[in-house]
Amino acid sequence: MPMRLSRRDALCAALPLALPWAAAAAEVAALRVGWGDYPPFQRSGPNGPLGLDIELMNLWARVCGERLEWQRMPWARQLLELAQGQLDLMTAATFSMERLAFADYTEPYRQERVALLALVGGAPAPARLSDLKGRAVRIGMIRGVVFPAAVQYELDDPEMQRLLVPLHANDLSLSALRGRRVDYVIDDPGTVLYRAQLAPGDAVKVVLELAISPVHLLLSRRLMQARPELLQRLNQGLQRARASADWAQVLARYPGL
Repeated sequence: MPMRLSRRDALCAALPLALPWAAAAAEVAALRVGWGDYPPFQRSGPNGPLGLDIELMNLWARVCGERLEWQRMPWARQLLELAQGQLDLMTAATFSMERLAFADYTEPYRQERVALLALVGGAPAPARLSDLKGRAVRIGMIRGVVFPAAVQYELDDPEMQRLLVPLHANDLSLSALRGRRVDYVIDDPGTVLYRAQLAPGDAVKVVLELAISPVHLLLSRRLMQARPELLQRLNQGLQRARASADWAQVLARYPGL
């Protein structure tokens, strides 16, 4: 007569078989990625975020065998959550030594423009950013961002610091300009001009090109402690993804970026 196992005995017998599956599930837990309203790189869609960064990240993650969980929040909040280990990844991050205190960078995955923008017929175009020192002007910039080293060096000048107006979120660059709360904004012109085309109002133009610089995926230090192999895995996956036809097709859908 076959022996009957109690429910407790059956569960205990099955536990060794279940543990490997539980470990495997933990290894492929979705990576929490921040995103914000930053079209055409990141924008809201009917079924979740869309845009160049979103498409590239989804492709990159698929090549690496990772799953992504997108969490919407302003850029400054993303930095805070990443530093605290509540967020795993941030996209479109410019390199800065200060962030190495709480995060690591992948290899760059695309280039980003940085420019000074103003309303058409508004504030005059300076020959250099430093020409604005001593003027009664206000320059808007997204809170928490850093710029390429040469641009950041100029902005760190105390005379320039007095002109800067921090903007809470990415979507405020255009409204701050059109609302005359600032005279200029420093941003990627791709996003400001994109918004200006979609929303009726005063026209905006680039008055001074400042830099073209690489941007990276930023990984929280807490994530790296839990998964020390992940940075190398992502960098290797990036090489494979960039060599694929799918990557080229994504870039082709966003000409000029």
